[in-house]
Amino acid sequence: MKTQVVIQLATLWMARICAVAMFLFWGAFFVEHLQEWFFRPDGRLPPPSVWRGQALHLAMLLGLATIIFRPGWGAIITTAATVAFFASIGMRGFPYLALLNLPPVLLALIHVSCKSAEPLGAAVDR
Repeated sequence: MKTQVVIQLATLWMARICAVAMFLFWGAFFVEHLQEWFFRPDGRLPPPSVWRGQALHLAMLLGLATIIFRPGWGAIITTAATVAFFASIGMRGFPYLALLNLPPVLLALIHVSCKSAEPLGAAVDR
């Protein structure tokens, strides 16, 4: 029982730390692209594809932030937004860069599965 609690806490904090690191990493790209596309000297607005990409990028950031408070939901949102974002930007081949979001997602899912698992020894007590 004590080992299961340690695993839950360890995976939760590792997921949070990884999520914050990825949030800062992807957030830097997000801010840079906001400046590049939306704060142009000529005042023109970007095409719809850029709006869609930025919205999906923001959803990815929100998913990573959600992992901090709700690991299960955050993992689902991050996975869906990451797949949609990299599919929408039209990368050729497999987007290996997207795998950077894998550690916080996997750690969050491990935490949720450990938390929802039946406590060790509970089946023996019945």
